Amino acid sequence: MATAAAVGVSLSAPIRTVPVAKAELLGRKPVRIGQMLPLQRMAAAAGRGRVVVVKGTQSSTPPDISEKVEESIKKAEEACAGDAVSGECAAAWDEVEELSAAASHAREALKANSDPLENYCKDNPEADECRTYDN
Repeated sequence: MATAAAVGVSLSAPIRTVPVAKAELLGRKPVRIGQMLPLQRMAAAAGRGRVVVVKGTQSSTPPDISEKVEESIKKAEEACAGDAVSGECAAAWDEVEELSAAASHAREALKANSDPLENYCKDNPEADECRTYDN
């Protein structure tokens, strides 16, 4: 029996495995160990039978902007179907370009606000985690 007392993981704990087909019949999504993060592997190896997966709730682009970009692309393709050099076609693709830029800016704004430590340090600049030292 090998144990890792420092980490609190017992490698001798029983691990429950279920064939993929049976898991799908039970309505559960099978999890392959190779797809798990190291911390999740430790939790699974601990024998508790639970693996907590944290997924981000925000998409990379707000859905309303993504939908508008898709719609404008379809409109631009329709406008250019008859005459690809018309002013209407150019205006439609300009709209696609502007909406794509807006989506890009929205993605950048989400990235800028996505770091929890940065948000915490804005509110608590004197906290130990937020201090910076100059040499």
